[in-house]
Amino acid sequence: MDQGLVASFREKAKSLLGTLSFPKGDEEVWRKFPLNQFHFPELSSEPLTSSVEVKDSIFASEIVSSKASEIFDELLESCKSDFFALYGLVHAKEYYFYSLGGQDGKDEVEDWNFHFKGEGSVSSVFLLHVPKNKKVRLTENYSSSTVSDKLHLFTSVSFYDLEDASCLDLVLTEDYDPDLYHFRSVFSRQAKDSKLSLYSFPLGGFRGKTFYFPKLSGKGSELNLSAVTALNQREWNDVEALVTHHADHTTSKLSYKTIVTDKSHHIFTGNLHIPPNLKKVVAHQESHNLSLDKKARAEANPKLEVFSEDVSCTHGATVGDIDEEQLFYLLSRGLSPEDAKSLLVSAFYGKAIAELPFPDSLKETLETRIHSKISGRKIG
Repeated sequence: MDQGLVASFREKAKSLLGTLSFPKGDEEVWRKFPLNQFHFPELSSEPLTSSVEVKDSIFASEIVSSKASEIFDELLESCKSDFFALYGLVHAKEYYFYSLGGQDGKDEVEDWNFHFKGEGSVSSVFLLHVPKNKKVRLTENYSSSTVSDKLHLFTSVSFYDLEDASCLDLVLTEDYDPDLYHFRSVFSRQAKDSKLSLYSFPLGGFRGKTFYFPKLSGKGSELNLSAVTALNQREWNDVEALVTHHADHTTSKLSYKTIVTDKSHHIFTGNLHIPPNLKKVVAHQESHNLSLDKKARAEANPKLEVFSEDVSCTHGATVGDIDEEQLFYLLSRGLSPEDAKSLLVSAFYGKAIAELPFPDSLKETLETRIHSKISGRKIG
């Protein structure tokens, strides 16, 4: 990677950041997030005492400067009004930029892991390019730990660029400590006949805000965004997705499942934008939320902006407790109340994991993480 190109991009991001003010609670995308409790100047100026460790098993090719420059331009345009994304681009110590084409004749899963430990402010930038006609399977993993109960800050940016007829299957995991403020922006751009399947499993953190900004730019491109998250204690996570169709014959499916316990709070807002004059567009979004405590809260907010007629758009959202009829049936079959409720909770998210096109070992790890998040307490 041309470091001069990176330095120039970083300066452009810094200039854009200088034109923005810190987000305000009366702005639509921030109105539900407790910004009044977030002391950004203090957290962002904390001396960095964290250690960052990055491990990967990625077989990357060198990306040409012209392509890198194009991706940088697209990323800058995409996040020009995103305060925390620009902050991350400016303050990240290193950019992790990969061009992946898979290994010929092999169907292996490649891994990228970002772990930080300690206090202070940490930022990450992960950029991925998938060349024409290539297929890649990847896990992108973030985790944190701390030795104190002092609040600290993490900002991260990911960008996925898919060329014509390329395919990316991506599992994205987040496993944060309970004292972390985390702000994450995920961007993608898909060319003709490309397919992106993004499976997200965010867990942990004190307060978090995540944006997904997928763009279906090429004819015939397809997006599948599926997520499962579980919150406990007083965790708060605010997730917003904006799926934008820019071409004919594009397809998107967004599915988000949430489990909230204790006094946790989760918000999901699914935005869909289809501009005028597009043809044969199919878009679906759904959000299902399971509350295991009376003081736990989950919100689902579908928002559709459709300005074309030749489209098929559907959406659905549910927020509720464990189904009493299903519980009664399991009890009548001899299960204890604890086992019956645990089985129903597992069934709520299990299908999303079982259908992953990844090895069973990864599925078992995800299952264990989610189960441990909602266990250690009596379900009911």
